[in-house]
Amino acid sequence: MIKHWPALAVPVAGMLASFALPPMHILPLLFALAYPMARMLACPTMRAAFWVGWGCGLGWFLVSLYWISNAMMTGGEEFYWMIPFAMFCLPSVLAIFWGVAFALAWRSGTSPTVRWAALIAWVMIAEYMRAFLFTGFPWQSPGMVFAIAPLGFDLASVIGVFGCGVIMIMVAGLPLAWRLDKGFGKVISTILAGVVVVAAIAAQRPLVDHAASGLTVRMVQPAIQQQDKWKSELRDQHIAVHLDQSQAVGGNSSERPDLPDRPDLIIWGEVSYAGFLDRDWDNVNARLSEATAGRSWLILGALRIQHEADQSKYFNSIFLINPDTRISGIYDKRYLVPWGEYVPFRHMFSFADHLAGGIDFSAGAKAALQRLERSDGQIVHIAPLICYEVIFPVSTRKAAAGADMIVNLTNDAWFGDSLGPRQHLAMAQMRSAELGLPMVRVATTGISAAIDAYGNITSHINYNASAWQDTEISGRTHTVYASYGEFGFVILMVICVLAGIGFRSRN
Repeated sequence: MIKHWPALAVPVAGMLASFALPPMHILPLLFALAYPMARMLACPTMRAAFWVGWGCGLGWFLVSLYWISNAMMTGGEEFYWMIPFAMFCLPSVLAIFWGVAFALAWRSGTSPTVRWAALIAWVMIAEYMRAFLFTGFPWQSPGMVFAIAPLGFDLASVIGVFGCGVIMIMVAGLPLAWRLDKGFGKVISTILAGVVVVAAIAAQRPLVDHAASGLTVRMVQPAIQQQDKWKSELRDQHIAVHLDQSQAVGGNSSERPDLPDRPDLIIWGEVSYAGFLDRDWDNVNARLSEATAGRSWLILGALRIQHEADQSKYFNSIFLINPDTRISGIYDKRYLVPWGEYVPFRHMFSFADHLAGGIDFSAGAKAALQRLERSDGQIVHIAPLICYEVIFPVSTRKAAAGADMIVNLTNDAWFGDSLGPRQHLAMAQMRSAELGLPMVRVATTGISAAIDAYGNITSHINYNASAWQDTEISGRTHTVYASYGEFGFVILMVICVLAGIGFRSRN
């Protein structure tokens, strides 16, 4: 065992470094990544470099994604056998991205500084691809270590989460850079100092009033347990809880006596009506009118069915209801959860119906801004996102183009009171900071939160608390990332690689 300790230290280093991610944010542990980076430089073969990267990624994802196994426990005893697969198989697959990146970095040259710089570029290219390949799953990308105030969110507003990932790996490898070449270490340190200056300048970006400024919003969080959510016999009871919180006066609103008793907009969580709202509309309409009371708009999640000539399609949708209780807009979820909302290659898996149900959801066709008309006639453009759609930076940027605010409906009850809901919230904060847009995130069980245009949480409801909270939408900011997307990410990688090449002859 003793002779194998260097190999075992690689995944341990990945595990330790993952504690720098939200919500722990133990940032000094980032430097644990310097060990796998040094091991890669010394690898005798490309295959050996792959296994170093794979081991490092395995440790990173094992710790940061352990909570996915909670979904198996929430689902019931018949799913317990899947816990080891959820806990180990997904991290093992995601670690392949890092393994390939380490192998390509090793192959990029013989100079240590070139390999060091190439590793940063290849890891972040792999992370970018992870957001798209095989439906995409960019959860806990390295740049998420900067999902923290004061300067982390400001940096994200310029270079986005992928650009932040470049900086994160540069910081983690800084001790190694100095060891390779003091001049090289000085250059990298200078680049990082310049990044801090850029973040400090971005922090001064002002708030700008927009159509949603001053809009009062009520977050409704009934804390319905996952095992009860889909029981049809409890549906009326669940609606009643939503209505009680929607109609409430006082209580939480006493914390903000300046807010009106009736909010402009009430928001319920993902599939807060656990049925087909369009099909059941005649029966549900009167109940929803109790929530709107002729004055408030209502956003809620529900299922939707669309009948076609040869088949019926099912959607996970957001419905915008106007104060007169008419459906004003519909958005269908575009990014579906594999094995949760559909089964890839269902015909190949005989157990799929028992595991994930016999029906696959269909993906929505496109992003669709929702139009809310305020009492003074202003039109508020809302970018709707459902569940983990908010973790995709590129698609969120496109979906929010022209929006005044983002509304994210989710249901994190599957993952229990773990790191999962808190990581999900941190990624929502990152999207607000990147785009300079306020966001209201409402979760059936928590954590519901209002997020300002700087990525800061202005009000929230704790996990598993049955409560409501009123909030007021503040201004937005103009960000470099919203205008130019991944341009800063690409520039940073080029600068890093050029620095490595510039010092290759000195090694």
